[in-house]
Amino acid sequence: MISHTKQTAYKGVYVTDLDGTLLPHQGEISPRNLALLQRLGEEGVCRVLATGRSLYSLQRAIPQDTPFDYVIFATGAGILDWHNGDLLHARNLDGEEIRRVAGILEEYKVDYMLHAAIPDTHNLHYRNHCGVKDFHDRIGIYRASAKILDPETLHDWDSATQFLAIVDSRRKHLYDTLQQLLAPLSTIRTTSPLDFDSLWIEIFAPEVNKGSGLLRLLELIGMDISQTMVIGNDYNDINMLTICPISFVTANAPEDLKARFRTVPSCCEDGFAHAAELWLQDLSK
Repeated sequence: MISHTKQTAYKGVYVTDLDGTLLPHQGEISPRNLALLQRLGEEGVCRVLATGRSLYSLQRAIPQDTPFDYVIFATGAGILDWHNGDLLHARNLDGEEIRRVAGILEEYKVDYMLHAAIPDTHNLHYRNHCGVKDFHDRIGIYRASAKILDPETLHDWDSATQFLAIVDSRRKHLYDTLQQLLAPLSTIRTTSPLDFDSLWIEIFAPEVNKGSGLLRLLELIGMDISQTMVIGNDYNDINMLTICPISFVTANAPEDLKARFRTVPSCCEDGFAHAAELWLQDLSK
């Protein structure tokens, strides 16, 4: 059930990616970053986490009392009120879209996973064509909720959050090909957070991305993009980085992103806190 949030008068909105931005690989939020999250709340700022993770994965990565106000999850397919757990927005693929995507991925012999509809995004079915190690490593993470996909059963699917195709870095050209073939569906690339080399290609319903998720949240809470700051570190952050007038990337971001957006120290050097301090200085002027 979708809930509706109350509009709140915030001083501003601070939006951060999680992995590689706020959270180092297999690490914890640093004391300095955690203190800045607390300070942002005390100064009347709305704290938003925008992540590619499912809710299940997110809840395993950070404690429930982490001081956020809202979470944009599954790369923008869902929005959650972090305080009370209310689902505010969900956008899933429909049955026709599911069968179309699966047909194309089967044609190109890509390893892929099909994730159940929000909020049960952690439940997935998978098809193994190439045996990419990163693909099997991710299945291992979701072993308790992962099943082999029988293509003959696709007619039974009437909704799903997303497809995730995982390809070896030597086949990165496939992203452009799939993006063209799958339009107008949303096709988003990101670097694997597991081996930091393989390409993850996420396929969602049309217009699903972190940027559109952010705009939807701002509408729900009565805020404007001009009052917002964003920080990220990878390609799946591009949409929200581009639409926001104040955008930062951490030093561990790809070179082409650092050439486009203001760069702060890496995630391991508290780039999140550095950007927050800069923004709060401007906000107080």
